[in-house]
Amino acid sequence: MIGKGKEKRGEQIVQVRTNKAMPVWQGVLILSIAALFAKILSAVYRIPYQNMSGDMGFYVYQQIYPLYGIVMILAMYGFPVVLSKYRAELLSAGKDFEAKQITSLLFYSLLIFVAITWSLIYILADVIASVMGDQQLADPIRAMSYILFLLPFLSVGRGFHQGNGELVPTAVSHVFEQLVRVALILGFTYFFIKSGFDAYQIGAGAAYGSIFGGIAGVGVLLIMTKGAWVKQLIRPNQLNVTMLKQNIGLFKQSGFICLSALVFVLFQLLDAFSVIRLLQWQGLGAVEAFVAKGVYDRGQPLLQLGTVLTTTLSLALVPMLTKAVTENNLVEAKYYQHLSYRLTLVVGGAATVGLMVIIEPTNYMLFTNTVGSDVLRIMALAIVFSSFFVTQAAILQGYQLAQYPARAVVFGSFIKGLGNLLFIPLYGTIGASWSTVVALCVMVLYLFMVMQRRQLLFFGPIKTYFIISGLLTVMGVVTWLWKTGFVNIVNESSRGIETIVALTSVGIGALSVVACLFTWPIFTEDEWETIPKVKKIRMMLKRRG
Repeated sequence: MIGKGKEKRGEQIVQVRTNKAMPVWQGVLILSIAALFAKILSAVYRIPYQNMSGDMGFYVYQQIYPLYGIVMILAMYGFPVVLSKYRAELLSAGKDFEAKQITSLLFYSLLIFVAITWSLIYILADVIASVMGDQQLADPIRAMSYILFLLPFLSVGRGFHQGNGELVPTAVSHVFEQLVRVALILGFTYFFIKSGFDAYQIGAGAAYGSIFGGIAGVGVLLIMTKGAWVKQLIRPNQLNVTMLKQNIGLFKQSGFICLSALVFVLFQLLDAFSVIRLLQWQGLGAVEAFVAKGVYDRGQPLLQLGTVLTTTLSLALVPMLTKAVTENNLVEAKYYQHLSYRLTLVVGGAATVGLMVIIEPTNYMLFTNTVGSDVLRIMALAIVFSSFFVTQAAILQGYQLAQYPARAVVFGSFIKGLGNLLFIPLYGTIGASWSTVVALCVMVLYLFMVMQRRQLLFFGPIKTYFIISGLLTVMGVVTWLWKTGFVNIVNESSRGIETIVALTSVGIGALSVVACLFTWPIFTEDEWETIPKVKKIRMMLKRRG
């Protein structure tokens, strides 16, 4: 609990101005925008994919997607971070040959790791499919396994140039890879459906689309950099393995960061191995279970998109918090932490409440029917918790405490798996949704406890959060009234009508949020000062009011 003294100091801290000039590197900005674009694209394309392939086809793809997701996260946020830090430190010390050694060591190590892992997955594909509860998944699993071979090339290529301070090649290759991948997945899916292929063949085609997209990313990286990193590779007999042992701590730190980014993919992996079997134990037939899993998987793009959009603003503040921590400016660090929480609760809360209110028309608009709306409504609760987790993880990384979000992911994965075992046999896919929500909630509470114990937690004035809760209540009621009134007046249902209901409800909800933000003391006058055009609109509305 925050006492009156702390709350008074909190009100003073909130007066810190945010118009302080902050240095922004163009490469970092481009890389951040590229990552945001890729995440949005990765969420959005699944909607037309489901529309074309149906819930059965969507189920097959979601069963094999976690392997792709793990490889791409490792190749974007894992190994490149490790290599870039190593190279930057060695080059700054004038140790050029040692930098070549560590680049080559990582590349050859990943090649060996990939070869072994691919062999196991390819050979054991039938066993893996059987454990998942669907023997026909073996061929799609084998198809997706080839994505592993891109890991050394993407990881080392990106890490090499990031270590040299060149971030644009990573950004461009990442965006190009996603564009090609999405185009090929949707193109192959359309062609395969027209050719009469079944859901499993369509899933294998989507896997090959992902692989070709990755190859395109490697190609762009090589072209943009003229293969500079390849020329730096040395013969294996010239490697110094002791370098790796001496710097194992750096690998651990980067591993912690990577594990935090893997949370959603790990949850999907747990679902892939448990949901079908548990649904069958509940009494569903095989095909019924497959389709139910496909309907449940509709929640993944909604959760991913909601979290990405919610955390975009709050994560933009993390570099400022990190800089304040580095300069030992704890007052400013607390201020940015408080602002991050407010942004996360406003945007994440609005996304959660809004989606829960309009889930039926949204489901119809995006996925052609309202099947599974009760499951998706519960999954919407995960948006606000996942948004808080991503924000907390970034804040703790700013304090150089990345191990705690990683521990939270491990703990949360255990809760998710246990929740599936307990809830799915009783409640079906609704139980799977609840296990996701509970796991994320526990992860958030754990990180708050860690921050409190280390005396790093700062919520700011508690009354602000009551005001935000009022805002979310107003938005929910206004949106529900609009949706209900519209549906009663029109009194018919079609995808076109439901699309109008969903989009107009989003607009009404957004307007109610903006109106409350402009008139209620959620953000300070100093904070509004940093957005000149919005400030003018706000002052004009207040004068009219």
